[in-house]
Amino acid sequence: MVMKLTYAGAGFRPALRITKRLSYFIPISILLNLSLLSPALPQAFQRNSDWQVFERMVRDGNISFQEGEKGISEWSRRLETEFPQGQFQKDIFFPLKGYSIRDVGGKSGDGYYPKGYSFLDGNRHQGHPAQDIFVRDRDQDRLDDLTGRPVDVLALAEGIVLSTFSDWKKGGPSQHIRGGNYVWIYHPALKVLSYYAHLEKVFVRPGDKVQGGEGIATLGRSGKNASLPRSPTHLHLMVLAAGNMEPLNAFLLLKSSPPNGSSLPAPTFSCGAFACPVYQALAF
Repeated sequence: MVMKLTYAGAGFRPALRITKRLSYFIPISILLNLSLLSPALPQAFQRNSDWQVFERMVRDGNISFQEGEKGISEWSRRLETEFPQGQFQKDIFFPLKGYSIRDVGGKSGDGYYPKGYSFLDGNRHQGHPAQDIFVRDRDQDRLDDLTGRPVDVLALAEGIVLSTFSDWKKGGPSQHIRGGNYVWIYHPALKVLSYYAHLEKVFVRPGDKVQGGEGIATLGRSGKNASLPRSPTHLHLMVLAAGNMEPLNAFLLLKSSPPNGSSLPAPTFSCGAFACPVYQALAF
């Protein structure tokens, strides 16, 4: 087991970064029992940084459905306790600098199609429970055609980074990962997790506290399908309810957020806000 101690953002105690090798050798039942019940382990190990271990196991299919369900339930309680809702801002920011709701794929967000999706299916999941935001990159060089610079990916709202991955390489051992390089963030005020995929460079680490609108990465073309020439350069943004990891339609959040780094208060959700629109096939 290889561990590295790193400071986890302003106001938080140190968190342990655990290399991906850990997920291949420790059964989830042992990991959860140790991290939840053993007072002998460092308290930092029991905090949010080991959500990444859980996420890796789910992604790579190294956990049973029953163990995964228990993990989701326990993590929901732990995150809600560790990060009280009232201590975080709920203002929403558009997640790509220099872009707006007009750049979301499809018509009125109808690229969102959650049917068949399960978080516990990991990299084998079905459906498209997300919104894709397309950028100006006709030559697919990962640079904005107007500015000639990488496109900044911004945190949707204030939150805590739970997991990151930045080892994707075309032709490498991780080439099968559909999201490529990615970031998971928990937003306590909204009680949701956001997932940003097809990134180039990742600037944050598990345990970091990020402000809404803060740069967390640059957009790339990483991922099994997103790297192909047929796929326009885009950000894959998924939002899941923290309580059960069920997908929510991010379009209402995106629609409420102005472009260029400014923010608006989050909307009030209703059941109709997350109705499933007609599916439109997208590159992810």
